[in-house]
Amino acid sequence: MRTSCLSASRSALLALAVSPVLPLAACGFDPLLGNEDRRINLGEGEGEGEGEGEGEGEGETFDGTCAAIEGAAFGADIDLLGPRSRHTASRLSGNRILLVGGEDDSFQAIATTEIVDVDAGTVVAGPSLNQARLGHAAVVLGDGSVVVAGGFGSGAHLDSVERFDGVSWTTLDPMDAARAGLAGAALSDGRAAFFGGDNLTAIPRTAVFVDDSGDVSANLDVGASRRLMTTVSLDNGDVLIAGGFLTAAIGTTAILKADGSTVLNGPALPGARRQAMGANVGGKAFIMGGIGAGTLDDIQVYDPITGTFSSPGRLRQARHSGVVAAFSCGVVICGGLDGSNEALDDCEAYDVDGKGVRFDATLAAPTFSLTATDVGDGRFLFAGGSLDGSHLATARVLTTASE
Repeated sequence: MRTSCLSASRSALLALAVSPVLPLAACGFDPLLGNEDRRINLGEGEGEGEGEGEGEGEGETFDGTCAAIEGAAFGADIDLLGPRSRHTASRLSGNRILLVGGEDDSFQAIATTEIVDVDAGTVVAGPSLNQARLGHAAVVLGDGSVVVAGGFGSGAHLDSVERFDGVSWTTLDPMDAARAGLAGAALSDGRAAFFGGDNLTAIPRTAVFVDDSGDVSANLDVGASRRLMTTVSLDNGDVLIAGGFLTAAIGTTAILKADGSTVLNGPALPGARRQAMGANVGGKAFIMGGIGAGTLDDIQVYDPITGTFSSPGRLRQARHSGVVAAFSCGVVICGGLDGSNEALDDCEAYDVDGKGVRFDATLAAPTFSLTATDVGDGRFLFAGGSLDGSHLATARVLTTASE
């Protein structure tokens, strides 16, 4: 089942100011607008990269093996306290997941938070942010506190940073520049790094660091301006930054070292792309789908030992803006948008070699901009997301066969 992702009038969309430097993204989170549901396909994405193009993959072949995935299933719906999309989800102690901000059914940034107890299947309200935001990034620091940075709210791109200590939110020093649609990553020394995103005027090239004491600094050039990129944390703590968007899809990659000391140029990504799905699968970085020369269906795998990409196969459904749940033996990809910008409810799975694994479970509805958070014991919490003109107010737990 699919549903159209066009949920606002063309007149309202065309009335929105769009930067001539950073064009409107074609159905998917666009930091320029700060609102993924106010969108229209203006033709961007056709021929903007060197990707494999859109298609339906190579058919229903299931020659891969991953016992955890083959027996995995979604549990019953867990009612959230309200609908939200473009939020963040962070794991707290005790198998609890903190959902932060996002937007509601009025497509407005919200400041509310809620905490899902995965074991009990219950939800309680958390303290509200000091600043409503969507399209922000969140990272868990080494001491277990959660830092959120940037985003879009109150009609503007944000430079604000807030920290949750388990009781309340504290506003920290701002970033060096406002940015929405940025990425965040945890470093080996317990700090958080935030980078990328845009603020209508520019895409900052700096990485912003936040430590356990709450100090905020920006002293590292990440080497390229990009937004809508894909990031994957590797086993050694390094972070692969792949693709993204400037005035067209980007085919370069970079590697942020685990200690945040430097950013190195990585190998070229086969096929420029933005809004791809990424995950660490068996120590390798899987970069799947995205938008390049159309909506892509290829799987690209980065091996940190050889420093090279290989392409073991294709997705069965070209898609972008979906979510992934990664296990030691494979990965599950769910939802997102297809080449016609139609929301998807299906999931597909692959083993560490990129071979298809049978997985018949689907999302509760065609959804994109949801979150999938590793609970750490073979379970992932899928929460919220965008429908057609509204957002989900439910969460579900994906449990592997070993649970």
